[in-house]
Parts: sequence; structure tokens; C-alpha cells
Amino acid sequence: MDSSACRVVLVGPENPRNVGFVARAMRAFGAPELVATGVTWKTPPAEARKTGVAALDLLDRARVVPTLADALRGCATAVAFSRRPTVLRQEEFSLPAAPAALDGPGPVALVFGRESNGLTREESSLCPYLARIPCRDGVSLNLGQAVAVALFSLTAPRPQAARKDERPAVSTDRMLGLWEFLQPRLSQAPRFTAARLQRIRQTLYRLRLDDEDFDLLFAVMSELAVPAAARRAKRAG
Repeated sequence: MDSSACRVVLVGPENPRNVGFVARAMRAFGAPELVATGVTWKTPPAEARKTGVAALDLLDRARVVPTLADALRGCATAVAFSRRPTVLRQEEFSLPAAPAALDGPGPVALVFGRESNGLTREESSLCPYLARIPCRDGVSLNLGQAVAVALFSLTAPRPQAARKDERPAVSTDRMLGLWEFLQPRLSQAPRFTAARLQRIRQTLYRLRLDDEDFDLLFAVMSELAVPAAARRAKRAG
């Protein structure tokens, strides 16, 4: 994966010093874009600039957005980092291994959660992939260390395995748009609990739709969303 295509997303970072360490790791491995969400500050605090003194330009360019969905806008795909087990049936991998799809065109968001309790299940469900950094004896890494390990593992040159010709998967941006269309409609049915909605989102990701498949599926869903009486009136007209 090209380091210049990496967008590092921090969800609710609790220690500003860690934001500086993250920026320093990004500078070391060539990742250009830092986005934060779930924070009270609009620009990185002074403590971040102390620990990130080697990457002040990255901190100056850092964006703060309201939600994780906003942070993922414009990305081809997204990887959530967590050490918790998941029930979402996301495509999981452990570093240094990585899916070939991450080498495709477009930015890749690497999403890291809070130092105290990581990402929520809802936040993780926004990402098609779940990555783990193997650690011994249940010890976890500092946020800055985790970002450094992730960037090193994912951007290091690796042998190109022979692969079948395939169309690139539809972007996360378009999948977020599909979900904004589906979620309010599905939420009206009591059987579609929050947990089931998260599973449905991951099912859509696992389909690995290309743009043509996506357009066809969206057309079908849009047609089904129209009340039957309106469809009959349309055909009669």
C-alpha cells in the first residue's frame, strides 16, 4: 500500500500528547493526512505540538470532523484497528498480513479508537476491514506505537502475488451513501435491531461490489422503496 494514500483517523483521542506521537509516526512513514473526530478541540492542543515537533506541518493540516462517517468520506476503503473480538463478521487480518484490496486506487483510512476503550461496535461497523496487531500476554500498544506499527506493516514493500483480473470494489464513500439510504427505511421495522443493522452493513461490504453491481443494486433498492401503489400508478401512466 502506498503510504501517500493513507489517511489516519483518530476517534476520541484522550491524551493530546498521543496525537503528537501519531503525527511523528506519520511523518516517519510518509502518511500525509490526519483526521480526528470525537474531540473538543478544533486544532491539536499545545501538548500535541510538543510531542509532534518533528511533524508540525501534519498537525497544522489536521482536520477535525463531527463524525467517523465524515472522516471516511472520500476514501476507497477503511480499516478499523481493535484487539477485541468482533461479531460483525468483518474481514479480519493480523499484521503484517494484509488484504490485496488495500493496494487498490484511492485513499485508505486507518481508524484507531480511544486509548481507554477503543472503538465502539457501531464505529467499527463503518469499516469493511478489521485489523489486529499481535501482542503477547494481552499487552496493548500506546496509540502512537500502534499507528507506527500499522503504517510500517502496511506500507512496506511486499512481493506482488499473482491475482485474477478483477474490477476494483466500489468506494467506501458510495457505500456510506447507500447506507444513508437504507438505514432509515430498515430502522422502521422492529426486527431490524441496531445489532442486525450493523451485520447487514458488513454483509454489503463482503459482497465486494464493483461500481456496475452497486448501481444495479441501488436501482433495485430504490425501486423497492417506492410504495406498491405508486409503482402501479407509474406503470399505468
